[in-house]
Amino acid sequence: MENHQEILIDKMFEYNLWANIQLIELCGRLSEEQLAVEAEGVFGKIHPTLVHLVQAEGGYLNRVTGSRPWADDLDWDSMTMQDLLEMAKLSGRQLLAIASKTDPTVRHDTQLDGQPWHFFNWTVVLQALYHGIEHRTQIKFLLTKLGVVHPDLDAWDYRDWLAKQE
Repeated sequence: MENHQEILIDKMFEYNLWANIQLIELCGRLSEEQLAVEAEGVFGKIHPTLVHLVQAEGGYLNRVTGSRPWADDLDWDSMTMQDLLEMAKLSGRQLLAIASKTDPTVRHDTQLDGQPWHFFNWTVVLQALYHGIEHRTQIKFLLTKLGVVHPDLDAWDYRDWLAKQE
């Protein structure tokens, strides 16, 4: 039987996957002009931000497991929103599968800018959640700037969505 901490972490990553899907599906209905909107204080345009978000999930998986969920030679810049949605589902499901099972105390030693650098698995798992929330918020800001009604993506909305699925 799972313990409460594993259930909590699983719920967090179920939420993360759900939120990514909601936003990518909406953005898949936008025009090229809308996808190209920019604003000060955000990562960048909508499509590159979503690409960055999904690619990063593969990077987090790589840091914890030693492999990404996709080939290294994907052409991310020309990926359609439907293809990006499939990549988000793939990385999101794999993060969900490993997050609560990962030993948080495992330390990784590497180099960063030529200097010794280390991190723990707990840092990677936490960063995966934070990173997604940060960039989804930036995209929602861009959508608001465009006048596009976007989904609410907080935990209460996820709970409401789950209740409708029952």
